[in-house]
Amino acid sequence: MKWKNDDKKICHRLLRTWSDKLLELQVKEIADPDLRGGILCPVCGRIHGRCLDAIYPFLYMADKEQEPQYLEGAKLLFAWAERCVSREDGSYLNDTNSDWKGTTVFAVIQLIEALQYHGHLLDEETYRIWKERAAKGAEFLYSFHEFEVCNINYCSTNCLAMELCGRFFEEEKYQKRGQELADLAFSHLTDSGLLYGEGRPTDGLSPKGCRSVDVGYNVEESLPSLVQYVCLTGDEKRKAEISRALRYHSFFFVDDGGIDNSFGTRNYKWTYWGSRTSDGCALGYLQAADWEPDFGTIALKNLRLLEKRTCGGFLLPGPGTCERTEPACIHHMFSRAKVLAGILDRGLERNLQDGTVPRMKQEGIVLAPELDTYFVTKSSYTATVTGYDWEYLGLPGGHASGGTLSFFWHQKAGLLLCASMCRYNLREANNMQLPRFSGHQCITPRLEYDSGGTVYSSMYDYKSVLTWENTEKETVICVRGSLTDIQQNRLSGRVGEYLIKYYFEENGIRIFVKADLNPTFLFPVVIRPGEEIDAEPGLVRIKDQNSDIRIQMKKGISALPNGPESIYNLVPGVEALNVMMQPDMGEIEFFFSF
Repeated sequence: MKWKNDDKKICHRLLRTWSDKLLELQVKEIADPDLRGGILCPVCGRIHGRCLDAIYPFLYMADKEQEPQYLEGAKLLFAWAERCVSREDGSYLNDTNSDWKGTTVFAVIQLIEALQYHGHLLDEETYRIWKERAAKGAEFLYSFHEFEVCNINYCSTNCLAMELCGRFFEEEKYQKRGQELADLAFSHLTDSGLLYGEGRPTDGLSPKGCRSVDVGYNVEESLPSLVQYVCLTGDEKRKAEISRALRYHSFFFVDDGGIDNSFGTRNYKWTYWGSRTSDGCALGYLQAADWEPDFGTIALKNLRLLEKRTCGGFLLPGPGTCERTEPACIHHMFSRAKVLAGILDRGLERNLQDGTVPRMKQEGIVLAPELDTYFVTKSSYTATVTGYDWEYLGLPGGHASGGTLSFFWHQKAGLLLCASMCRYNLREANNMQLPRFSGHQCITPRLEYDSGGTVYSSMYDYKSVLTWENTEKETVICVRGSLTDIQQNRLSGRVGEYLIKYYFEENGIRIFVKADLNPTFLFPVVIRPGEEIDAEPGLVRIKDQNSDIRIQMKKGISALPNGPESIYNLVPGVEALNVMMQPDMGEIEFFFSF
């Protein structure tokens, strides 16, 4: 088994760090029953309803560390939830100001696992009260049929919840309900193994024939739940199906553990390592590593990234957050802490394995037709070009389209390009952050043209056409489209048409752009503290000890509209150097090398 000695304890280190920070933020000194016991989020200035998910990790820490503050924290948190987000019908509200009850599924799963593994810590009366509360939740979930039509992550997680409830309460009806939901969830796997349904209708098709897919939710919530369900039921047919799905989704990971969700339907919750309110990928991949050991590589890479992006006790959303001093929401921690407890309780650290992720082994080009998205990998880098056209629940500009170079990762330099939300929108205000600092801008590479105050851009174009070819020296992706506004309006006639060609070579990408109206081409490049920025006519350089990034103009003019100051976006939490290019006779050509 290949791993570093300190990897063996990575889950415990992370769990201890996050649990201690959550305990520090728990309200204990205020007597008001609507506040006492809740966990206060500094960035949001409130108590998130789902913070009760920390009950299970608190009990784990109380059991393993024999330190009473964790047990007391769990009891206070349970009491707070009963007062503030618990309802008579057995449900839990997502938040104190939200009437969504679907998140009851996560509360019930973690409460049952807490009782199964660590219920012996509780006195008889407390155990009885907690078990009865879990039973009320089970009854609610059994009859909550909205899971059959809402996003696939709820169908997937509730099939697990029902199986757990059936076993814990010895109620066969729950297990039958779980089987019904599992049948529905597995019916949303394509032949290749892609899980769709993160959008409504869950079985719908976009005008291009694309499916509703969000990689963050798939790898961090839906697939791990289906893995647990399969492990509990021992269904060999389903084991083969979920293995195929995990293999397919492994392709969205890069070698530092980051996740490419640059095109996802729920891109507004994308963090570089996953999604803001989901649970994490490691438990699912480590359980499945019992029968496919290579899955342990995905888990280890992602766990290392989580540890690297933990700063001051907080899990940060992306590579640039700590440096920007943009504070991090605690939802990231308490959602994933329970997964760490689940890994440790099952002894799954044994399956951690170092290695190389599948995407970096796939030399050449891969097309995901369900996403109209292309993935190109060369010896030292990997890139994504997307024309994905699924709009999530009336959220225009939620993710980039139009043949955008939406993701670029280099083995030495790390993440260099990523597509943020086209227009930052608090689609789920309770689960997202409002930026505190100036410089929060779109960091998606794009063509842009302002017509009387209306912005027309390539990133909005859902009707773009992407084609590709391989030559002896390079892979070429060609994009033809029209500048479009956020409401999908085009300029009249053929005005605003554009052509973009990406020439992927071994040591860089040559990009050629031809467009009507002489639009600006914006090319924000991810930067980090300590990098040296140098700009001169026709050349921008970003240097550090590991890499020398160059943007060399062949045609057109480049400029830094913000100077050497960075811009920033909370999705997925990175800073970027804003490079702007103006065309020469309607054309731009430059070489992006490293």
